[in-house]
Amino acid sequence: MKMPQVKQDYYPMKGGLDLLTPAIQLFPGKVFDAQNYEPEISGGYKRIYGYERFDGHTSPTAATYSLISITLSGTIAVGDTVTGATSGATGKALGLFNSNQDLILGRVTGTFVSGENLQVSAATQAVSTSTATVGGSGSPSNDADYTLLAANDLRTSISAVPGSGRIRGIWVFGDVVYAFRDNAGGTAGDMYKSTASGWSQVTFGSEFTFSTGVLAPTVGQTIKGATSGATGVVTAVLLRAGAWSGTGVGSIVYTVTAGTFSSGELIKDNALATTYCTTTSVGAAITRAAGGSMEFVTANFTGSTATKKMYGCDGVNKAFEFDGTTYVPIRTGMTTDTPTHIQAHRNYLFLSFLGSVQYSALGAPYSWTAVLGAGEIATGDYVTGMIPQGGTGSGSSMAIFTSGKTFMLYGSSSSDFQLVISTFDLGYSAFTAQPVGNNTFGLTARGVQSLITTLTYGDFEYASITHLIQSLITAKRGLETASSSSQIKNQYRLFFNDNTGIVVGLTGGAVDGIMYLNYGRVVRCITTATLSTGEEVTYFGSDDGYVYRDNIGTSFDGETIEAWIRPAFNNLKSPRLRKRFRRAVFEVKAEGYAQVNVAYDLGYGSPNVNPSAIASDTPLIGGGGYWDQFTWDQFTWDTQIFADPSISIEGTEKNISFFFYSNRAQDKSHTVQGVTLLYSERRVER
Repeated sequence: MKMPQVKQDYYPMKGGLDLLTPAIQLFPGKVFDAQNYEPEISGGYKRIYGYERFDGHTSPTAATYSLISITLSGTIAVGDTVTGATSGATGKALGLFNSNQDLILGRVTGTFVSGENLQVSAATQAVSTSTATVGGSGSPSNDADYTLLAANDLRTSISAVPGSGRIRGIWVFGDVVYAFRDNAGGTAGDMYKSTASGWSQVTFGSEFTFSTGVLAPTVGQTIKGATSGATGVVTAVLLRAGAWSGTGVGSIVYTVTAGTFSSGELIKDNALATTYCTTTSVGAAITRAAGGSMEFVTANFTGSTATKKMYGCDGVNKAFEFDGTTYVPIRTGMTTDTPTHIQAHRNYLFLSFLGSVQYSALGAPYSWTAVLGAGEIATGDYVTGMIPQGGTGSGSSMAIFTSGKTFMLYGSSSSDFQLVISTFDLGYSAFTAQPVGNNTFGLTARGVQSLITTLTYGDFEYASITHLIQSLITAKRGLETASSSSQIKNQYRLFFNDNTGIVVGLTGGAVDGIMYLNYGRVVRCITTATLSTGEEVTYFGSDDGYVYRDNIGTSFDGETIEAWIRPAFNNLKSPRLRKRFRRAVFEVKAEGYAQVNVAYDLGYGSPNVNPSAIASDTPLIGGGGYWDQFTWDQFTWDTQIFADPSISIEGTEKNISFFFYSNRAQDKSHTVQGVTLLYSERRVER
């Protein structure tokens, strides 16, 4: 009797989420349902990394555990400090396992020795029967569990940014993370920086305005009020108009040493020998109002490599400059001086006020007078963002996005700036536009749009990249909160206020696919930066007042990452031909220990498909696991190289789809790269 020929078909996982194409036409490597997987730049779908709280303390992901074998005679509770009576070593008890024969310790200092008494509060509770071994479990599963215990322990040392309400903004400057949050009473805005011991508040100093400036005091110099007798140490001198010849107008930021400067008095040196200027306001502490949504840029307006500074605005306060030490309010002269968006372009600082875009004098972010070259550009619509675009040395431009139109600003200086409407009916949502490589992405009423420079410089094409998931984007419209881009991953991410988001993966300039994210908390503001070491880092702030480092670790700050993909139903190019499916072999890549559950559906998941006989439990190739048709197949992937676990399939139908699912906090990321199906052809269904 002739047996049916067993055929095989391989298809890669690629193309991303597709909610538009009819099921029968879908490429089998696309997915029709997914969560917390991302398109991998090298191919396949990768379960995303997690995120963890951050304040400058040691990262939970860097935590290690030590295993020590013991004979327990008393009680050791989780959280107890265990001390070796002989060695003097200490560690924090994370748990007892293996019938209380294995003690897991975190935060170990010193070296435990075998045969010593282990004490809690000077009372012996056990005797060690081994030395303490870092990462000492021989079981990959246990090792993952114990590592998570150590990470969760370190997590408790990391605090939220002091204050109340959500994080207003985050920026990385000089390898330091800065976070903004309202104070405890919600009456003012505060600024904090990360340190090895947690968040440290940045003090703003004091300020007065002046006129009739005749000589600029130097930074670090002590100044004195000729009438008030107040003194202070100068931290910044800002000339906004005029010149240091008797017409200078500006402000001085200082640290108070004594008294309060009064309005209308002469400012002199400490010896009252030299006059600098005349105050036009009293000296007052610099404060920030509560509220707002912040935007930042790092810029350098001088020729020195040591003068990079961060600039920011939030819609409720004056724009500011910060050099890592001194906070300087920037006064533009606007009646309502609360810009909403900020950018640096062509050595000018740009700020937006409703539908007005204003720029400083050349190389002078403090000066906003037309006499010195500052100017204004009217857009006629609410400005939502500004991003410089590529071009030649003489022709680079800046996109100015508004809620209803998109403009391109051409020119190299105030003498030849020219604003050109690029499209009349395509506006971008605030905080969604991001540069990715040589392109720009942002959310519009038509979905996420790509702004592409054409071969003929000066023209721009617009293309929606989310048309395959337009129903999802339409449902999320108005919920957008923040966006980010990653040059390392070549990705654009967009987040919504219902804890979800999308990730757009690219190879070169082409979109690989889009996948759906669910972080379990709102991403209110986010920033990506490259540190001086070359490492790319991403941080986001949420409603709970915590700052989180993104794209790191195995969990969502200690909680599980629930992730799945449902690839399209594969009919093997014969939609009416029934097939006897026999086995599926999965091409996967794991970064370490991971457990992944896999199930399959036949015939578009029809309940009318009769199940075959239950397959007996069988070890899987490439990992530990078992198959049960009525539950899951669980793969254990613990390898740095490619693996090919497989499952036996019982069933005859026209098509098949798989469901990959994981929901653990201790598992490393893995990538599903492709599937090989083994099957035999049956009859054509009429």
